Amino acid sequence: MREGSVFRIYTEEKNKRDILRLAAQQFESFTIQPTLGYYKGKAEKSIVIEFVGASERSVTRLALRIQKMNGQKSVLVMKVKTQTKLTRR
Repeated sequence: MREGSVFRIYTEEKNKRDILRLAAQQFESFTIQPTLGYYKGKAEKSIVIEFVGASERSVTRLALRIQKMNGQKSVLVMKVKTQTKLTRR
C-alpha cells in the first residue's frame, strides 16, 4: 500500500463541458461524478471531480478557475488521506 491523498472538487453543474476541458488540460486522469447538492436549502445539480495522486496546488488552481468561470462565491476542495494500491496483471 502507498500513502497518498485523494482530492475532490465539489461544484455546481454549470459549464460542465468547459470544466471537463480545463481538467483534461491539467490532469492525465480524473473521475467525474454527477450528484445533487444543497445550498441554503435549495437543491442544485452538482458534480464531484476526483483526483488520485495529484498535487494540492494543481487541484486548488483548477478549483479557482472553475469558481471564476462559474461566478461562484466558493468551490469546495476536499483532501482525504488514504492508502492506495494498483492491481495489475
